[in-house]
Amino acid sequence: MNIKNYILILGALLIGIISLNAQNDVSFKASAKEVVSVGERFNVVYELNADGDNFHSPNFGKLHRLSGPNTSQSSSIQYINCKYQQSVSQTYSFLVTASEEGDFTISPASIEVGGKTINSNSLKIKVEKRTSNTNRNTGGGNTSSTSDQIGDDDVYLRTIVSNRNPYQGEQIIVTNRLYTKIGVSNLSMEKSPSYEGFWSKSLQDKNNQLQQHEEIIDGERYVVADISKYALFAQKSGKLTIEPTELKCVAQVQTQSKRRRSRDPFEDFFNDPFFNRNIKNVDVFLKSKKIDINVKPLPQVGKPESFTGAVGTFSFKSEIDHDTITTNDAINLSLKLSGVGNLELINPPKINFPPDFETYEPKINNRISTSSNGVSGSKTIEYLAIARNPGDFNIDALEFSYFNPANGNYYTIKTGGYKLHITKGQGSSSNGISYSRSAQEDIQYIGKDIRHIKSDEYELVEKDNYLFASWKYYVFTIVPLIIMILIILIVKSQRKKMGNTALMKTKKANKIAKTKLAKAEKLMKENNDKEFYNELAQALWGYLSDKFLITQAELSIENVIEILSSKKVHNDITDSFVNALNNIEFARFAPGDSKSKMMSIYEESLNAITLAEKALK
Repeated sequence: MNIKNYILILGALLIGIISLNAQNDVSFKASAKEVVSVGERFNVVYELNADGDNFHSPNFGKLHRLSGPNTSQSSSIQYINCKYQQSVSQTYSFLVTASEEGDFTISPASIEVGGKTINSNSLKIKVEKRTSNTNRNTGGGNTSSTSDQIGDDDVYLRTIVSNRNPYQGEQIIVTNRLYTKIGVSNLSMEKSPSYEGFWSKSLQDKNNQLQQHEEIIDGERYVVADISKYALFAQKSGKLTIEPTELKCVAQVQTQSKRRRSRDPFEDFFNDPFFNRNIKNVDVFLKSKKIDINVKPLPQVGKPESFTGAVGTFSFKSEIDHDTITTNDAINLSLKLSGVGNLELINPPKINFPPDFETYEPKINNRISTSSNGVSGSKTIEYLAIARNPGDFNIDALEFSYFNPANGNYYTIKTGGYKLHITKGQGSSSNGISYSRSAQEDIQYIGKDIRHIKSDEYELVEKDNYLFASWKYYVFTIVPLIIMILIILIVKSQRKKMGNTALMKTKKANKIAKTKLAKAEKLMKENNDKEFYNELAQALWGYLSDKFLITQAELSIENVIEILSSKKVHNDITDSFVNALNNIEFARFAPGDSKSKMMSIYEESLNAITLAEKALK
């Protein structure tokens, strides 16, 4: 027997000894804090000292699961007292919070080990009223299994206002800014900014990515990004409130499991952070504080009669294209306002044309630009007037007034008046009218000549030969009526069917889900794992949303289980659907072959939708 055979036999014996030792004393334990406060985030951890699969999550009842199950696994081989021992550890953790006081029970979770189902112990959680000195940052450092807690200063949302005491109509800049010391992704606006009492304009380009930079705050380095930025203009004076903005994101928390030291010389090597890094994804809900704005009314002292609501800093000029024309010719008088402020809200100045001029509604062209400093640009107003009678006419000087909030003063800008000389044109018909610039389309030619007498030949009809009361009359009258009634009935029937959106969505739920699955399969072949998992999750959640007429925002794992149970769907089908949803959430961060992992989850999702559709028919 050669050396190779000795090695094979020795390896087989070693594996057999390890397997026998690993089957002894299998335990599956649940642990969590027994007393928590309302709103506090805490971990519920399930630990298994064996290799298991088909983990079934517990029922959290009225407790809210924020994330999970987040999985981690470790194994080690030790040689102690001439014996080989293998230790395997699997951990399933959930991030949970409570929204009300009381005593709550978390039901046991289950898992399969060696073909047998093992149940964990149940947990009793007491939720107490939150006190002012409760520390929201419940994380226990990076050496504890509960180190995925996130403190208030790890990631937060702040609303920054450039001026909390503006004048009515004055421009202020409001920025919703995200500060984070940890990695975040999948940002979604749960509650958009509410600016009641303000006219608002976004200062960000929707197609651009968020611009990030770093800031040092209290000695800590933060990555900072502006989630939204608006220019606000108060439309009334008094106390106005900017409501909080709510944001949801996924935080990636790195944890390090704490192990009991042994005499194994390889333990220090494999316990090095490089080999034993665990990354957990935690859903984080951020909410900024509401802000009160005290809007000052515009002063009445010194307010010009020509003031029309302009607040900011502006320039004003006017020009006319002709001052000498003939009757029925048109002139264009243009006004241009430029500056920084509430340009889009300014009413155009009123021009008093002589009564011998026919005037039209002015054309207004706004050229507005936005930047991080606010709104600026120009407004051009074009007036079109047609002289109907000859003579000399005057257009009075024009005034434009605005209020400058920087110094609290009103300013008036005047332009010179215009003298017009109108001479009599050739003829008096409208054909002699000439037009200028872009205002020509406002003038319509309405003159029509007298029509000529028709000289065509006519067909003569026999006297006393009438269509009325003849058989043709009844055919031409009754048949179209019958056809119209049939068309109306058919259209009403089709509208009734199409109007029942709930029925249409329920019928098309499976078809839409299969379409998304087909797109996910294409992404899987392209090895685009990120878009693949997004499309797969949309297929599952969208199927449930359409099938049960519930918006996706209201869906969660808990009410999915409740809905399927109320429809008397078998527990195995429910578990298959829930497992597919959970596996999608943490599959992108789980180790292993990405291609095979995507194929496995795709088949699992397809099977879940197929079984659910059969059960719900």
